[in-house]
Amino acid sequence: MVQASRPMVLGNLPRSVLGEGPIWLPESNTLYWVDILGDRVHSYRLIDGHVGTINIGPYPSCVMPNEDGNLVVTVKDRVLLVNPHNGSVLRVLATVNEPPSNRFNDCKCDPEGRLVAGTMDMNEKNPTGSVYVVDPGFGLRKIMGSVTISNGIAWSQDGSSMYYIDSPTRRVTVLRYNRREGVVEGVIKHIDLSSYPGVPDGMTIDTEGYLWIALYGGGKVLRVNPVDGEVTGQVEVPAQYTTSCTFGGSSLTTLFITTATDRSRQTTGPDGYVFSVEAGVRGTMVSKCRF
Repeated sequence: MVQASRPMVLGNLPRSVLGEGPIWLPESNTLYWVDILGDRVHSYRLIDGHVGTINIGPYPSCVMPNEDGNLVVTVKDRVLLVNPHNGSVLRVLATVNEPPSNRFNDCKCDPEGRLVAGTMDMNEKNPTGSVYVVDPGFGLRKIMGSVTISNGIAWSQDGSSMYYIDSPTRRVTVLRYNRREGVVEGVIKHIDLSSYPGVPDGMTIDTEGYLWIALYGGGKVLRVNPVDGEVTGQVEVPAQYTTSCTFGGSSLTTLFITTATDRSRQTTGPDGYVFSVEAGVRGTMVSKCRF
């Protein structure tokens, strides 16, 4: 059982309405994350404390690095290539044709540099969303359908398994993934998390192959063995709406956790901020998109 220390709120960073999608870029010692309802991409450079903000939207839901030092950002119905220094849109990489009530949500680059991005029903009721692959040649392919709230994505170390969350199901689906073709080839199994408070949201994976899953509404991050579904550790967060997490810091042992603001009440608590905690294990680096 991994025992992480109590997370610390990074109160010097911007507070988000709906903070999501944190990633760590080791070459610049920088954490990126999005505020989906604030139409912003934020960054925090640990080496000198510099905080940056890119105003972009509507609904920037995910940010990933590409190999040229630019950012791939999903907004409502588009995938954009963005200059991280001035926030200018360099190119529209893809556009999806979905119902007006849908938008992009979580995304990750697969081990071969393709962007895998899912959509969701903004009313959080109907399975009108999908999961797409954007290939380096800018081709857009649907690989999954009938999704309500597409969320966390991760891959096993060899890329043969894709871990995927459609939040209302309250489970992680383990999929057989053909990394050479960038296609899903079937369901291996499901990991049921319905006994825990909240719903599974964003996730990351450590070097031991364990998943770290944020529970939205549950105020915690679980460490889960994807082989047998056993929960081998958890981080209690003093903010109820934990949304996602990523590993960072000089040794990749710091877990950064994004949260959302509780919009149902006036609060002076730490919800909406980014938290950090020493996890006791080393995380993995995100794959870069090859656009």
